[in-house]
Amino acid sequence: MPIDFRNTNSLWASILVETLQRLGLTTAIICPGSRSTPLTVAFAQHPQIEAIPVLDERSASFFALGIARQSGKPVVLVCTSGTAGANFYPAVIEARESRVPL
Repeated sequence: MPIDFRNTNSLWASILVETLQRLGLTTAIICPGSRSTPLTVAFAQHPQIEAIPVLDERSASFFALGIARQSGKPVVLVCTSGTAGANFYPAVIEARESRVPL
């Protein structure tokens, strides 16, 4: 995977994504936003990770939960800053209680 060394945010995002892929990650659900752009780009450019954009955070989290439940593999959720992550919470609770790798 090519790593962009011009921007430290992009560099660290690329390193994180590469590490997650080496640990077995194959799917990332992305709720794009300006603050998460380096992560979004890193996931989108990685050839071995399927990056799926979903605009609504709550829908995205339950979509990711379904994929993780069906595949038995962890799925990553990415969103922008602020309260966006709070919309993931119901699906994250369900994943924890069901022992689904989300």
